[in-house]
Formats: sequence, C-alpha cells, structure tokens
Amino acid sequence: MKKVMPLAILCVLTILATACGGGKANPAPSEQAKTTSASAKVSTDEVLQKIAKNKTLTVGTDATFKPFEYKSGDKYDGFDIELIQAVAKEMGADKVEFVDTEFKGLIPGLQAKKFDLIVSAMYITDERKQTIDFSDTYFPGGLTIMIKKDNDKIKGIEDLKGKKVAVQIGTKSVKFLEESHKDIPLVKVEKNTEMFLELETGKVEAVVTGGPAAMTYAKEKGTVKVLPKGLTQEFYGYGIRKDNPEFQKAVNEALVKIKANGKYNEIFKKWFE
Repeated sequence: MKKVMPLAILCVLTILATACGGGKANPAPSEQAKTTSASAKVSTDEVLQKIAKNKTLTVGTDATFKPFEYKSGDKYDGFDIELIQAVAKEMGADKVEFVDTEFKGLIPGLQAKKFDLIVSAMYITDERKQTIDFSDTYFPGGLTIMIKKDNDKIKGIEDLKGKKVAVQIGTKSVKFLEESHKDIPLVKVEKNTEMFLELETGKVEAVVTGGPAAMTYAKEKGTVKVLPKGLTQEFYGYGIRKDNPEFQKAVNEALVKIKANGKYNEIFKKWFE
C-alpha cells in the first residue's frame, strides 16, 4: 500500500593565488569568481550528479497497484508514474527508468542502489524511517476493507474475527492487523493481483489494502465493494536513501513547484475525477 524541487547546488569558490613576477595576470576578482562559480556548479549528492550527467532518474516500483502504478503491456502507467515524471523533469531529468520490484524488495533494493528512489504508493511510517528517509507527502491514503459485492454480513473490522483476510507482504496492512487484530487469520501474498484474486475466488473473506487502489479496483470489476469506514489515515511519500539529503531536498522542492504550477492538479484530475 502500498507516494521535488529544483536541483540543490553547492557552489565552491576557489581563490586562485596571484601569479609571480612577469606571469600573465589572473582575472579580476569579480570575473574570477564568476568563472569559478560557473564551473563549480556540481552537487555533492551522487543522485543529483547522475541526473546532471545522464538526465535520467531511476525509480523502483511495484507496478501492480492501479491507479497508482501498473503496466499496460510494456508501458508503465498510473498516477505515481505520471507524477514522478513531472517531478523528474523539474529536477532536470529528461528520462525516468522504472525497475519493477516486488513491494517487499523495494527498501532492500533502494539500499542496494538498484534505483534512486521508491515510487510505489508507500506509506510514510516510523518503522520505515529507521532505514530510509521520505520525501514530503504527495497523497493522502489509508487502509480499508474490500469484500465481495453480495456480502452483507461484514460491515466492519469486528466482523472479520476468525475469517481469512488477504494482505500483501511488506505493506502496512500486515503490521496493522498483526498488532491490532490478532484474531484475524492472514493470507499473505506477494502481489496485489494475487490478493484481489484470493477474494474473487472465495479463498478469503476480505482484503485489507490502500483505499484509493481498492476503490479503483471495485469500480472496474463490479464484483467487489469497499466498506465506507476506513481503518487508518496514512500518507504516501517517496522513499529515499538516508545518505542523499540533498536529493531529498530537491525532490521536495520539485513537488512544491508542480503543485504551484498546476501540473499536480492536472495529473490528479486525470486519475481520480
């Protein structure tokens, strides 16, 4: 359940020593500072350096969570996909490369530097903050219950006691139910598609997952429904390595920009209105 701003640049001014007798004079201080500043506009952050050099941002995502990220053939699509492309453009990246990764492998993949950041409708949690940093939030979410459309017996979390519920490994749903509702037996699966299939085929009584994706699936399929009362209120963010604070700042600045120039609203309306 499964989440930038202009490039932060460190300018280093080097003062050249004056040449000794008979040599050609150095530029006047003001000219020298200008020349040095122009050549020194290189960030110390490795991700920003890569963007400046290759004009490419590499993103880890679990492309099974419509409408946020999914694949149509070989093409990546969804709200998260379009939003990060807009964010990347603000940071100077002309291209975004996606690395499709199971949700449970996203944080290990980020730490192993298989990609630059996580964009996969990931909730910002204190537990995840122990290992990675996050951008500012870019979307509100929360856990919800999905059941078969003709099921009138389950009206809330209290009705799931003793009933099998499907959840995706590595997501907030697992931790929430294991800590707060130990009397609900969990069926843990690798992908969202498997989780929804468990419900459709009657192997579980319900699914606990992110509200926006659940509502999109229910609307498309017409065979399931989402209970109106949500279980939690959560917020999505981009996962960033702890050793990239300058990159984190650039991402947040880019998010501010696309919200200010209307691009965020344009993408939001396309996917949610």
